[in-house]
Amino acid sequence: MIDWKKDKKKSIFSFFIKMLFIFIVLDILMILLASVVASSSLFHKYGVDLITEVFYGLAVLIVMLLFKNSYVFTNKKENFWSGVCLAVPILIISFITFFFNVTQLETFSLARFINVLVLCIFVGITEEFLCRGWLQNEFIERYADNRKEVVTSIILSSLIFGFMHILNLGSQNLFETLLQIINASALGMLLGSIYYKTKNIWSVIFLHSFYDFSIFIGEMNNIKDCTYNTPTLGVTVVNCLQILIISSFWIIAAFYVLNKCDIRGDRRRNVTKINNTLKIAMACLLVLMIVPLEKLTPDYDKYQVCYKYEEIDNLENITLHFPFKNEYVISSDVEKITYDTDAFSDELQMNESVENIKYTFTLNDNKTVNVKSNISGYEIKLDIEDAVMIEVIENEDKYNIVILTSENEATIYYYEVLKTDMVNENSFMKSLDNSYTKFELPSLASVGYLTMDGKDTKYVIAESENNDRFIIMNNQLFVFKEQ
Repeated sequence: MIDWKKDKKKSIFSFFIKMLFIFIVLDILMILLASVVASSSLFHKYGVDLITEVFYGLAVLIVMLLFKNSYVFTNKKENFWSGVCLAVPILIISFITFFFNVTQLETFSLARFINVLVLCIFVGITEEFLCRGWLQNEFIERYADNRKEVVTSIILSSLIFGFMHILNLGSQNLFETLLQIINASALGMLLGSIYYKTKNIWSVIFLHSFYDFSIFIGEMNNIKDCTYNTPTLGVTVVNCLQILIISSFWIIAAFYVLNKCDIRGDRRRNVTKINNTLKIAMACLLVLMIVPLEKLTPDYDKYQVCYKYEEIDNLENITLHFPFKNEYVISSDVEKITYDTDAFSDELQMNESVENIKYTFTLNDNKTVNVKSNISGYEIKLDIEDAVMIEVIENEDKYNIVILTSENEATIYYYEVLKTDMVNENSFMKSLDNSYTKFELPSLASVGYLTMDGKDTKYVIAESENNDRFIIMNNQLFVFKEQ
């Protein structure tokens, strides 16, 4: 005799593994496609993320039409506000987060505000159509005939929603990513429960978008997102406690909503007592969320690393120049010099007089930078890997040399070379590997120089993919204040 119950259980978990694989592959493809499109354009912050979500949205639309799930767009069991009112837990957390983040903003940029708002709307539309409108409906329609199977279907589709965030490993550490997966899965359960009860996809789209917006608005003015150091034991305990509290809050709220659902095959039960208990549990967890657990460990302040850039706004009548060359020649501009060739060439005599010593800086196809002298012909490779751009700027008495790398985030190696220091070939070549200043920046689109009317001095200028501009003055990095 065939054990249909066992076979059905096996089928639902096989479907779960298959869907998890498909969703992660789709995630990767969308990110790669967005990166290709964005590589030749400039966008405000989250521009690449926005492009990713647009492509995702198109892919989801095609998938839902192919699977004949277009009824999700119009099918409503309850109206929009009924779904929103069920999500009081999400609204409470969102309003608290929004208020806190808005009060921390020092300046307001309309362009970035719109960028963040549109991104969050697209994220809500795309992920809710994908994970609730299509995936959760597929699980329930295929495998759910009673309360237990409905709950299992919502949990499995929520886990896939959570595991989609594993691709954030490219921008954060494993610990942060795991916590994000747990929180997203728990939140997905609540959104899935609300959608199951109301069948109104627009309610959960609004809730998802508003929750993300309340978080993203706090990072709107950050030029470069904060990163994290390796967590200490104290930090690990605090973060685990925080994620346990908020995830429990989402899950308990999800069961509270499910207890209000009339599920086919479900025995009628008196759930009032259970729901009252769940309300008390949510209230207790909400109080715990307000407790500043970060104060329990002194290591927490060192865990998060945020990049600060001093602003400058007194530049007028400026012109930007972006030469984009792979080879530059710098010259000492000294008519007669003497130099030490001991380390470079046996053919030349010590203290031989020559004219105008020159060095050629070349960016190679293998992303390395070579420096070659025109006197001895000696050539060295700088100790810099993954170089993608080079810029050399000549001023009256010195050269400013900038080498840009793309190691996840951009790094600038900045050299200030006095022309008088170039006359000794040996010491100059040896000094190049330790005479630079290193600046960490967002992903950059271009490096060049800036000139100002009435002034002869040229300054290094860099533009990020988010349209932020940076300038190096007196060996210091500044960001342009947005006008």
